[in-house]
Amino acid sequence: MLKKYVLLWIFVIFFPYICCVIAHLVNPKVTIGQGGYMIENHRMGKDIMLEINGIYKSIDVEEYVAGVMPGVISADYNMEALKTQAVLIRTNILKEMEENNTKDAADISYKYYTKEERRELWGRANIDKYERKIEKAVSSTAGKVIRKESSLIMALYHEVSIGKTADAAEVLDEDISYLKSVDSSRDVEAKNYMNIYTYTWDELSNMLVTGSTEEKNQAEESNTESPDNLTVDKIDITIEESTENGFVKKVSVDGTVYTGSEAAEIFKLPSINYYVENLEDGVRFVCLGKGNCLGVSQYGANCMAANGKTMEDIISYYYKDVSIEEAFSN
Repeated sequence: MLKKYVLLWIFVIFFPYICCVIAHLVNPKVTIGQGGYMIENHRMGKDIMLEINGIYKSIDVEEYVAGVMPGVISADYNMEALKTQAVLIRTNILKEMEENNTKDAADISYKYYTKEERRELWGRANIDKYERKIEKAVSSTAGKVIRKESSLIMALYHEVSIGKTADAAEVLDEDISYLKSVDSSRDVEAKNYMNIYTYTWDELSNMLVTGSTEEKNQAEESNTESPDNLTVDKIDITIEESTENGFVKKVSVDGTVYTGSEAAEIFKLPSINYYVENLEDGVRFVCLGKGNCLGVSQYGANCMAANGKTMEDIISYYYKDVSIEEAFSN
């Protein structure tokens, strides 16, 4: 009798393992002990050529999406927010591949994070947990993209809005039907909702000439002091034009006019929604939001996910009249 029980327990314990081994021999793509969320089990069948350490390798788009995710969104976010981000990235990657007629990752505007880079980003203590979350977000949305009618959309997103997202006409001077302003009022609670940057006149001067290689080369050739080290009394910075919601269109810097985006890049501001306060020895930039404020607010999406909203709910809220479809229908 005891022998029968022993044999029964051996059968219960080892039979599933034997089945998995047989399945793996029949189909090597089945991964033992990893569950249904392995990227290997959810391939798109469309590859990207990626260079790593001087060696080119071909990887599936889904694997590429998983490698992009760590640098785009916090892995601490709720699963439905991560799933949303996976769909946005996949949509943008396929749109760029289609429009640029390319399979080369160098032609795509995303950075792929290798396993070593992910470990450095997340730390050894979190690498396994975060890898599983990202892999689940990508594999559970595998093949899903966003379309307006029959075209892939520009799946724009940002870290934090100004309390509402921007209309494309306000920021891009172009009316895009699915990029309309929507309320995202929880964003005002975010750590990066307001950012303040204070610069002295000398620091501002250095920023203004950083990109001027011609001036630097001339200074080096003549053995004169670089413009970076000049002492400046004052720089007149005035916002010449901004939208009703505070998105800067034109900035005058000592008479030179820049676009709001150009000035934000020069002065290292995280968004184009800002205003300037003059100080005795410099200026203070008060900047609202982080990113372009168009499309999905990642912080807002995470709040929606925490309140039980799904990936589909989030996408249909932030983009108007779009559909979530399979990238390639059979």
